[in-house]
Amino acid sequence: MKAFAKVWAAVKAKGLADNTIFIFSSDNGPWVNIPARVYADGVTRQYHAGSPGIFRGSKFETYEGGDRVPFIIYWKGHTLKNKTLTSPFSCLDMMPTFAEWTGAPLPKGRKLDGQSVAGLLTDPNYKKPHQIIFYVNTHGEVVRDGDWKLRRTKKDGETLVELFNLGWDPAERVNLADKNPEQVARLMPILQNFMEETSKPFN
Repeated sequence: MKAFAKVWAAVKAKGLADNTIFIFSSDNGPWVNIPARVYADGVTRQYHAGSPGIFRGSKFETYEGGDRVPFIIYWKGHTLKNKTLTSPFSCLDMMPTFAEWTGAPLPKGRKLDGQSVAGLLTDPNYKKPHQIIFYVNTHGEVVRDGDWKLRRTKKDGETLVELFNLGWDPAERVNLADKNPEQVARLMPILQNFMEETSKPFN
């Protein structure tokens, strides 16, 4: 936190505090299984990678521990004060959010992967649900719709299908796929379509 304070002090010293959006985040969860080569510097320790807390998984995995990251945002006079959000959103949402805040035009003729979450970050009464979110690990492995999360991966050469309800089970301890086949049947085509769409050449 001291480093954040130094950065913000420099912003204030430049007279930019009223016109700066300050964000701290990360690209993935903690790398808890760091290979031995990383410790060769004699300084790095395993705890430097951090911890996923209650969440399952780590970097390079599409369990929540590999994808949930810290996200702190401050825009003086605009963003919510002293508020912890539990609604899901993605770093892909940042471009359309900034475009809405600044009045900048978005690319025409292209479907954006993200959506604006300006209301979520500024309005305490905001209730609009987020669009479906996909988790990618070299290819699409997860589709999340609200609290329902479907994960399809390979394990020991076999296809592994896992269904979690993150509202009940944020630590992803119980695979509900067998008990909720209707959710699997609903979400699987969405994930499959995403994989097919993202495998096409970019034009």
